[in-house]
Amino acid sequence: MNLAWAAAPDAGQLLNEQRRLNPATQRGDTPAAPTVNAPLGDDGQAGLRARIDRIRFTGADDLLPETELQALVADAKGRQLSHSQLQSLAARVTAALQKRGFVLARAYLPRQDLTQGELEIAVLSGRLQSGANRVQVMGADDRLAPRLGAIADSALAQGPVRYEQLERALLLINDVPGVQARATLERGDEPGTSRLAVRTETGRAWALDASVDDFNNRYTGQWRASAAATLYRPLNREDLLQATVSRTDGSRQAALAYGFSVHPSGLRAQLATTWMDYRVGEDLKPLDLRGTARTVSAGLSYPLLRGRERNLWVSADAEQRTLVDDALGQTLRDRRLNRLSVNVYGNAWDGLLGGAQNDFGLGVTTGTVTLRNAADQFADAVTARTAGSYDKATWRVSRLQTAQALPGWGVYVGAYGQLSARNLDSSEKFLLGGPSGVRAYPVGEASGDNGWVGTAELRRELRIGSGIAAQLIGFVDYGRVEQHERLWAGALGGQPNSYALGGAGVGANLAGERWAVRASWAHAVGHNAGRSAAGRDADGRADRQRFWLQASFHY
Repeated sequence: MNLAWAAAPDAGQLLNEQRRLNPATQRGDTPAAPTVNAPLGDDGQAGLRARIDRIRFTGADDLLPETELQALVADAKGRQLSHSQLQSLAARVTAALQKRGFVLARAYLPRQDLTQGELEIAVLSGRLQSGANRVQVMGADDRLAPRLGAIADSALAQGPVRYEQLERALLLINDVPGVQARATLERGDEPGTSRLAVRTETGRAWALDASVDDFNNRYTGQWRASAAATLYRPLNREDLLQATVSRTDGSRQAALAYGFSVHPSGLRAQLATTWMDYRVGEDLKPLDLRGTARTVSAGLSYPLLRGRERNLWVSADAEQRTLVDDALGQTLRDRRLNRLSVNVYGNAWDGLLGGAQNDFGLGVTTGTVTLRNAADQFADAVTARTAGSYDKATWRVSRLQTAQALPGWGVYVGAYGQLSARNLDSSEKFLLGGPSGVRAYPVGEASGDNGWVGTAELRRELRIGSGIAAQLIGFVDYGRVEQHERLWAGALGGQPNSYALGGAGVGANLAGERWAVRASWAHAVGHNAGRSAAGRDADGRADRQRFWLQASFHY
């Protein structure tokens, strides 16, 4: 095979390079936890006092163990207590119940005789009323309101209501495309019960997005223009339909995705298809390298945990890829991949050093590669042997830390990687360079079966004028790639199989209500052992620095 052909990007690599950036999001403030076990204190007010030797609880059997309840009020036994001190015991129990998540539970003192030294503390467990009116949805039309009510009802137990159930109910409603919701608890129609009142707002039924960036492969045109149109609830099934198109000098891509609710519990399905064609330019243009990539996929996702402080999702996706590469009018490669991936991902917040958001993900993919071109079959059989079954695992972790002592400052650290059991097709390989990897190197640099990238950023948040947010960033990127899981004669061409890349730089982000601009500059640190014999990177250049720019608009 011609060396220039081997160095050029193919349909699989170009499809692989379309990975989206996933920046971490900021969290909201966390409400203060209720104070539990506050001391009784001294009550200097005159009035009735009673000696308390024993304390009996009623109505709390399903909420807290008896031993824990008794421990809450142990300091009150054997003391003369005033009426206000007795009330504080009930308040203490209420706080403990609510800290455990029983947001509607309340302890109170029923009418009783204290002459025998026994105090009764009764507990209302806090339940929603029975029947269809336990959840009342306002602000939605007659078709949407029952579906939102069913979502909330699926998250709420028939017994005592816990805080995490209310959180899940409200967040699942807010997950519905184009819906924003707030909830309050109101007095129910039945004694001792409540009703969840959900007030919703539905915005426009559509949205438009457009962007320009230089995130593409130089050989198919580095500058890319993209546009997306989104329809919210087009079939009134908590669904979303999105069409996306992008264009460079040498490539075109279109994608269509439709997601919809399968069950009120949060189970969702997604159907998607993409199409891409490309034509290689620059110094490789005389080879007339061109091709297409087509994908179809279907998947399911489910929120195992859904809360303001912790979230955990699981998803499963089946996909078929058809990748064709031609040169000088002849087919070089015609490949079909069938793959199944299962992913677990989520986030969590903590209060360490001022608070931080932690994100993580773990995925496993299994699939098969079918080569439908005789010449490609022969070349693969004596080299990488990618045909047949394959497996790989992917992972990612990150932390966005607030600097408590320095308001407006933050630190982001993150890493992601891939492990493979055999040599992979180009559409499944790990890519080290580019704006989502080691930013000092071009898109497509350092492709391999195994690899990882780590990033550390110092961030400074600023306000510029009215409604404009700014962020300044200093960063360091470092990663390592293993080109081939299994070697063959002549696989490396004088390069090491495993090598590292590093870089450092600065960036600035600006964002208004409907627009955003992101810019960064990065300089390589150290040597690129994967450069060509002519000392070039994957984009055919020998530059030691890279500039990345993206401008986007939302309407």
